[in-house]
Amino acid sequence: MKKSLIISLMVAALVCVFCLPVVIAANAPADSITIEVPAGAKATKTPVVFPHKKHVDGGIDCLVCHHKATSKDDVKGCASEGCHIDASAAAKKEPTSFYSAFHSKKSDASCLACHKKEKKAGKNVPVSCKECHPK
Repeated sequence: MKKSLIISLMVAALVCVFCLPVVIAANAPADSITIEVPAGAKATKTPVVFPHKKHVDGGIDCLVCHHKATSKDDVKGCASEGCHIDASAAAKKEPTSFYSAFHSKKSDASCLACHKKEKKAGKNVPVSCKECHPK
C-alpha cells in the first residue's frame, strides 16, 4: 500500500513537471505575429511583423490592444468577426475598419496612437510607415 502510494505520487509529480509546461505553452501567443489584411482584401502595404512577446514583456496588458475582450481567454485577432473586419478604403476612418485598428490617432488601442504617445515620452518606438512596413 505504501509502495503504490509513493509510486503514484512520483508519477503525478513527473506528469506535472513534464506535461504542465506544454499545456501552458500551447495557450501562449506566438513571439511574433504577422499582421496581414483580412482575406479577400487588397493589401496596399507589406504585412507587418508584430513583436508580440516584446509588448507582453514590456508589461502591456493584453486587454489594452484587445479592447473588446473581457478576459485574456477571450482574446481574438483584429480581423475576427465583430471586430475590425472592414478593409475597404471607404471605411478607412471608421472604428470597425482594419486600417483604423492599427493607425487611428484617436484610439489608445491602436498601434500608432500608442507609439506616438510613447515617442513623446522619450521611448524609441516606430512611428513612420516604413518602420513597420519596410518594403
